[in-house]
Amino acid sequence: MSEQSSSRGRLRWALAVLAALPAGSAVGEIVRGPQGVPGGSPDVVPTVDSALRYANAFKLAVGPVIWSQLPHAEESPAVTFALSTIFVGGLARLRSWQQRGRPHAIAVSALALETVGVGFLLAWQRRASSSDLSLLPQAP
Repeated sequence: MSEQSSSRGRLRWALAVLAALPAGSAVGEIVRGPQGVPGGSPDVVPTVDSALRYANAFKLAVGPVIWSQLPHAEESPAVTFALSTIFVGGLARLRSWQQRGRPHAIAVSALALETVGVGFLLAWQRRASSSDLSLLPQAP
């Protein structure tokens, strides 16, 4: 197995495992509402509860989107878009911290994974994709 093939395999494995995190979290927050959020409380207005559960449907979709693209994850625009969306979600979480204060420790860990971890995955995906291009025959 070549180093390039091994890197693509590790990328796909990492994506498969990490895609389970938002999907699992979303299920808990859809079912339990604000109580499903680490440090959550049932004392929120119905509109916030509704918005939280609705937004989690999109977070739930990230897992299946990434899993469906695993055979060609390094060149998939859908994976790039899903990862970029997670990254933007991490920035939104950072904005919340700035405006409302430090969140629960699990949310801080999620923020780190959503920004630093996903940034690393995007760079890894780009590197794996660009190394595929080096295998193509060059025009004379």
